[in-house]
Amino acid sequence: MPLESRTLTDILETTSAACAPVFDQMAWCEDEIQAAQRRHPHAADTLYHSWTLLHPTTARMSTEFVYRSHGREILERVAAGEDTRPGSAAEIVIALCEVAKTTPITTAAEGVLFRLWAEAFPDQQDIDLHRSHRETLYNDRIDDVESLMRSKTSVTTRTVTLAKIECHGRHHGERVTCSYAPNAPSIDESSSCPTWATR
Repeated sequence: MPLESRTLTDILETTSAACAPVFDQMAWCEDEIQAAQRRHPHAADTLYHSWTLLHPTTARMSTEFVYRSHGREILERVAAGEDTRPGSAAEIVIALCEVAKTTPITTAAEGVLFRLWAEAFPDQQDIDLHRSHRETLYNDRIDDVESLMRSKTSVTTRTVTLAKIECHGRHHGERVTCSYAPNAPSIDESSSCPTWATR
């Protein structure tokens, strides 16, 4: 349809449809951060400022249960003070599934795929009825391949740099006492920024 013949409603509907997946992921991200803050109140401020670590790394993360699993794992690492760069279980499952589409994978890689599927997606159907048998026979090899895959799927820029966190003393537009906020507010007390602008 030529641009000039499209109505404003058509354009808005098209734009809204294109943006919907992004808004969905933003909502899932917020949900997972808030859930992590409830689980780990000691790290609530750091978790709030960790949203940039949850950017999807593959188109497969447009699926809610995949994105949420990935986000939960990264946030658990943040709360524990662990390295957030290595690949998540969800990222490794996605990578191994993509490889398996084009070439057979080894028994150990298969073991990693099934192990991490169960770890990442406990609410989904178990896709491996022989996991315990495979783990008994090939446990060490599976461990080695998992370690390799964590490294291969790592995201070097996915880090919390505490020294670089800037907080103006507002979370979701509300005035808060945040460990990263300076003593003197640097924004107008009357202003109220949207959620994604206050981090």
